[in-house]
Amino acid sequence: MAMASRGAAGALEASVPASPGTAGLAEAIGRMAQLVEHSRERIRLLEAVIENFPGGVSLFDQDLNMVICNQRQRTLLDYPDDLFANGYPSMEMLFRFNAERGEYGPGEVELHVARRLALVRQREAHVYERTRPNGTIVEVRGMPIDGGGFVTTYFDVTEQRRDQATIAHMAHHDALTDLPNRMLFSDRLHSAVALARRGALMAVHYLDLDKFKPVNDGFGHKAGDRLLIDVAARLRGAVRDHDTVARLGGDEFAIVQTGIAEKTDAAALASRIIDRFREPFTVAGTPFVLGLSVGIALAPGDGVTSDDLLQKADMALYRSKSGGRGTFHFFEA
Repeated sequence: MAMASRGAAGALEASVPASPGTAGLAEAIGRMAQLVEHSRERIRLLEAVIENFPGGVSLFDQDLNMVICNQRQRTLLDYPDDLFANGYPSMEMLFRFNAERGEYGPGEVELHVARRLALVRQREAHVYERTRPNGTIVEVRGMPIDGGGFVTTYFDVTEQRRDQATIAHMAHHDALTDLPNRMLFSDRLHSAVALARRGALMAVHYLDLDKFKPVNDGFGHKAGDRLLIDVAARLRGAVRDHDTVARLGGDEFAIVQTGIAEKTDAAALASRIIDRFREPFTVAGTPFVLGLSVGIALAPGDGVTSDDLLQKADMALYRSKSGGRGTFHFFEA
């Protein structure tokens, strides 16, 4: 009888529905669990994006404390593990670390830190390039975010900048001799003429090789190219750093000589070059004397335009070649 009573009681309990409060709580907990799982999934996706970002990326909160820094940034900027031993560093700690290891160049450490913190507090987007002590060129992009904080990206642009420099160099230099070509020579001459208009003295030397054609005819163009490279080296060694030696084409060269005080300075350079060319070159293992003729025009006396000076230097060169070669002449009206 007692057992029957317990059975009836159990049946009664099973038939009693759960209270509305309990059901609502269970449903709310279920929804929260879904939201938590959804948030975790979004966090996992965000972490995957950050770690697979093609450059370094870091995020700072409104107090300028680092909250995110991917491995690529730590590798690119050579951040040691002990920098993160106590968690992520603040932006101030990071600036001080970089200043102490010379990332920002010479100067007082605290001055570097203060200057950079002041720029950050202006909360302005910025893009700049920094060349690290190891020669790596890093492009840095910073962007303030809503609510405070900063996100910064870092890209290694070293190869890109080297390629650009190589292309720019090739556009302004002779492919064979690596001397400035006609384009760069014109720019340098234009700048020198502008100074001459204000009273500075400068000279244009027009140079032409004597007996170069027999080298190409007798030894071949490869030997002729090798000879032109040696000619360029001798010309470079005869001038000062601020003078410009250019190959205008074929066996024609020119020099823009600046910073001279009088006409005799131009004569001294021409004489020095001609003397150097009296020493034989080696062509295909054979000593070969290659003469040189020079024509000189002076600015502002002979003209104050690039075309005028080149034309008059060319006329002076014609006098040198017709007068026996291996000499130099100034332009004479």
